Amino acid sequence: MRIFCTLLICIVLFHNPGDAQTCTTPGQNPSTAFPVCGTSTFKQNTVPLCGGRSLPSPACSGQGAALRDINPFWYKFTCFKAGTLGFVITPNNLGSDYDWELYDITGRNANDLYTDGGLVVSSNWSGESGVTGASSSGNQLLVCAGFGKPLFSSMATLQVNHNYLLLISHFTASQSGYSLAFGGGTAVITDSIQPKLSRVEANCGGDLLKLK
Repeated sequence: MRIFCTLLICIVLFHNPGDAQTCTTPGQNPSTAFPVCGTSTFKQNTVPLCGGRSLPSPACSGQGAALRDINPFWYKFTCFKAGTLGFVITPNNLGSDYDWELYDITGRNANDLYTDGGLVVSSNWSGESGVTGASSSGNQLLVCAGFGKPLFSSMATLQVNHNYLLLISHFTASQSGYSLAFGGGTAVITDSIQPKLSRVEANCGGDLLKLK
């Protein structure tokens, strides 16, 4: 609490814990999202506390203030073969409440998701703690905030050559991390084209090679 006083009037300002705090760690903003594919399990041992920006979600009417990128990490990937996307988020502490939201940002600025709810593809904002994600056990694409809501959403259908962002938001105010594993769906988010050598260039001194 901060108090500013003049001779006649005192103004009291309260800090709102929901106010956004700037994220500086790589991966904690849409513009610095980690590139991922479907062949590995991605582990985040700690989650720095930051974020809190509101996220529009037309399907969750009236919950705009509750849906925020709290202590977030972002992941980006491309769909190379259309199909369904399955994944599991496993908290290191199963008493933690993790939420997530998937966006299609093809041809868009990553930060547009803060103002355009139409970019949302699927989500799960359940107030329950434990393992969450998207799987065949889910029965709705969009799970809004609230206790008693299912922790698993149904799998979204991805479109080939579209670019996606996955937000993982840690509602619990701790730095305990999680693991993210893709699987169970039919979409391919791993580039199957093998890399090959395009050219090699040497500098005049012959002690430096540039490979493409």
